[in-house]
Amino acid sequence: MRWIAFMTLAALVASNAAQPDFRKALAGKNDNERYRLALEALRKSDDPSNFTKDEDPQVIEAAIDASRERLADIGETPSANTELLANNLLNFAADAKSPPALVIRALHAIAESHSSFGGRISARVAQLAHSPDYPARIDAIQVLSELADGSQAATLAKLVNDKDPDVAVAAKEGLESIKGKGVTQTFIQGITDKALGNEARSALLRAATKRDMTAIVPAAAEAIIEPGLRLDAQKALLRLARKSDLVQLRAAYAKIPEDSATAAALKRLIAKLEKE
Repeated sequence: MRWIAFMTLAALVASNAAQPDFRKALAGKNDNERYRLALEALRKSDDPSNFTKDEDPQVIEAAIDASRERLADIGETPSANTELLANNLLNFAADAKSPPALVIRALHAIAESHSSFGGRISARVAQLAHSPDYPARIDAIQVLSELADGSQAATLAKLVNDKDPDVAVAAKEGLESIKGKGVTQTFIQGITDKALGNEARSALLRAATKRDMTAIVPAAAEAIIEPGLRLDAQKALLRLARKSDLVQLRAAYAKIPEDSATAAALKRLIAKLEKE
C-alpha cells in the first residue's frame, strides 16, 4: 500500500511539474509583462493549447502563440500531439464566447502548420468558412488556402457566390494561392461542373490562368462553347494552350459561331501553334 501511495504521489508531483507556473505572470505590472511571462511559462508546457480555456486574456494570448510556435515547426509528418494543438485552437476559435481578436489570432496560428492534418483540420476550417453567422469567415477562408489541402479549392469556388462581397473576394484570392494535393484536379472538375454555377467556374478559370495551370486547357476548351464562360475560357486558352492542345482547340473552334470575336481569336491561336 505504501508503494502504491508513493507511486501516486510521484505521479502527482510529475503532473504538477509539467504544468506551467503562472505566479510570476499574474503578478506582472502590466499586460505586456503578463503576456511575456505567461509565454515563457507556456513554452515549457506539454500542451500550451489547453490553456486557451484560461480566463486571463494574456494567458490565452500566450497559449495561442506558444501553440503557433510548435505548429510552425511540425515538419512533413504531423504528430497526434500537434493535431491536438490545432484542434484545441479550433475549438477556441469556434466558440462564440471567445474574444474576436483572439479568435483571429488562433485561426492564423493554425495556418502556421501549413498542414491539413489528413483533411481533418482543413474540413473543420471549411465549416467555419461556410457558416454565414461565423464572425471571422474571411480569416477562415485565408487560413483554408494555406493548409495544403488542394481539394478545398472546391470550397473556395462555392464561396465565390456568397452574398457577402468581402467573403466572395477573399474566396477568389484564396483560389489564386491555394496549394496542396488535389488542387489541379479540383480546378479541372470545378471548371467542368455546370452545377457549380458560372460565377464560380469563371473564378476558377481566372485563377487557373493567373497560376499558369496548363492542365486545365482541355476543360477551358470545353467551357469556351458556353456563352457565360466564353471570355474567361478564351483568356485561359490564349495564355495556357500549347501545340499539344491543338486537337481540343480545333474541336472547340468548330462549335463556336464563325462570326464571333472568340472564333477569330481561336483561329489565330491555332494558326500560331501550328507553326511552332
